[in-house]
Parts: sequence; structure tokens; C-alpha cells
Amino acid sequence: MHFLVAIGNNLDEWQDTLRHREDKPRLPLPYAFGAALVNGGHKLSAINLAGGVDERVSCAPFERIYRSNEMSIAMRAVDVVSLWGSFGISAVLRQAVLPKRRRQVLLNSYVWQPARGQSFLAARLRIATHIAARFGRGVVLMTEEQVQYARAKLPMEVPVVALRCGIDTAYYAKVPSLSDVPDEHRRSVERLLKAPYVIMPGDELRLNEDALAVVEHTNLHLVRISQYSSKSRTDILKQQVATRGLSDRVTVFEKISYPFLRFLLHNAACYAGLVDSSWQPAGWTVACEALASGLPIVLYEGLVSRELHGLGISKSLVRTAPMRDLPAFQRILVDTVSSHPDPKLSAEARCVAARFLNLEITGPHFVRKLEEALLLSA
Repeated sequence: MHFLVAIGNNLDEWQDTLRHREDKPRLPLPYAFGAALVNGGHKLSAINLAGGVDERVSCAPFERIYRSNEMSIAMRAVDVVSLWGSFGISAVLRQAVLPKRRRQVLLNSYVWQPARGQSFLAARLRIATHIAARFGRGVVLMTEEQVQYARAKLPMEVPVVALRCGIDTAYYAKVPSLSDVPDEHRRSVERLLKAPYVIMPGDELRLNEDALAVVEHTNLHLVRISQYSSKSRTDILKQQVATRGLSDRVTVFEKISYPFLRFLLHNAACYAGLVDSSWQPAGWTVACEALASGLPIVLYEGLVSRELHGLGISKSLVRTAPMRDLPAFQRILVDTVSSHPDPKLSAEARCVAARFLNLEITGPHFVRKLEEALLLSA
């Protein structure tokens, strides 16, 4: 089959999935919808939603990259169009009047849950996704729980496929060195390494206020990492750290390299998953990266924790507290940090990550399930 996927001026990220690199991991979604499909014998083209076309000689893994205004041309040249979010919803609904056999759009979504205290925008996206899914070529969701819920609501002729989004476990398992720390951060890191710290990377749906409350009510040190400062409002976070006198126990890093991130993960005592994954699997990738780095993790109960436990990962590695129950989260986090480092637990974390979360395993598995679903619906 010939697939069309959407990119955004990030051809390098898709090309990097075709090879191992020492300085960065292969990224989860470009691998699943790029290298895994190509390695499975399929053709791949892309539409660049950010505008123009990269004029490099090779656009591998793509046969061709189309401009953002060439969607109709691109769709005529492929068999399946794989799109996310509101762009995918719009494309699905434009084909709703076509006979089912001519519908091409595979709708990929992070969202498929009943409403549970969602914002207006989140609820609107959820409702639109539920409606559009009935008219697509199929639906790809991120957890088994979402798949089961969707399967109960959608007609049987609509395929529903789970994408367990694996990570580059080999990259994160590699032991880092102090040379991975940029010179401008050496002094901060030397101070950090004098005491155990918990780590909280990520951006959207991270609960910074809860993180500061945990620090205030415990003796823990926190490393907060943001790659997209505007999404995680680190400007407000840093103001709060200073106002509340927490500068000696909260360190904020922004827009750091992958080797530096790996160094900070490996030297942490625990991953603090203060993330709202009640309605989408926010924090999944970071939780997987932490396990691959040998860390135990503590999460708020949600889609991510239930998906990890559903894989059979032990509750000694993935511990949970009820959503927004800060006292319970603090108790579990302090207890987890007090028992770290535990070489056996770290080895178990790396082992389960390599077994269940390795993109070289999850990617081909996803492609096989997708092939089965699309052939049955043809």
C-alpha cells in the first residue's frame, strides 16, 4: 500500500528513523508511521503542512513530499491517508459522502474517552473525533483502553487499531558520561549530583503547581525539563520557584540536547509523573524513556499507568496515586526515592522497556495490525 502522512518541516526527524545515531534517538511517531511502514514493504509520501517542499536530492523515506495546498493531488496518488487531530477530522468529513470503499483517511487520535472534567476545547475535540471516526477508513488510538471504548461505540465495519508507541530503548539504555553535560550547566549539575533528585520532563498537561507543592511538603529536589517553554509555561514556573523560595531545590532546564536529557534521567532517583492523563495518554513517551533509563516511576492514575500495568509491568516499577491526590503521591514518591538506587530494580526497568516498549518491536507489530485492519475493510 501507498500511505500519505503529514509532516511539518521536519524531514530530518523522519530520515533519522532509518538509522541509529549516537547523538539523538529515533522518534516514536516518525518511526511508527515512517521507517516501520517502509520496512514492512509499503510506500510512503508526505504532505508538508508547514508550507513548502524541501528541495534536497533525497526525500527518503518518502517517495514524494507535497506542498500544503496539494492535498487533493496527493490523495489521488496514494491508497491511505494517515492524519492526526483536527486536520484529520476535516479530511474525514470531506469524504463522508463517498462510498465506504473510496474513503481513504485513517484518523489517528490521542483522544477517545468519556468526558471527565475536560475543558471546553478538549470536549469539543473528543466529540468531533467520535463523529468523524464513523466515516473514516479506520481509527488509530494510543492505548488498549481507548481501543476497547471505541470498539464498543463504533460500527464493526470501522477498523480500530492500537498503536503502542515505542521509543528508542537502546539509546536511553546507553550509560551517559559527564561529557554529555553542556559547559553552561556543569555547575548546576555538580550541585544536583550531591543529593537524590526526582525528574519531571515534558510540556503539555504537566501539573507544575503540583510539582512545586510536592517539593514544599517534602525534602525532595526536583529537576523540571521543558523543550517547548510556551507550552509548559516555564516563565510562570520560574517566577513561582523564586517567589516561594525553592531555588535551592528546583532546577529548571529548557531546550536541552538528547544526550543531556539522557544524563539527567540516568542520574535521577525517580520519574515524577505529575501529568493529567485522564483523557489522553499525556506523559507516555517520558514514562517509557524513564523506564528505559532504569528509573522507577510514580504516576497519577490514568491512561498511561493503566496501559503500562496492562502490559504486565510490575507495580514496584510503576507506582500510582489517585489523580490530584497530592498527599498520596508525595508518600509514594518519597518511599520510592528512599529505596533508590536499587540495581535490581534498575535492571528490571531496562529489561521491561526493551521487551515491551522498544520501537523496533512495537513498530512492526503496529504495521501488521494496520495491514490486517485495512485489508479487512477494503
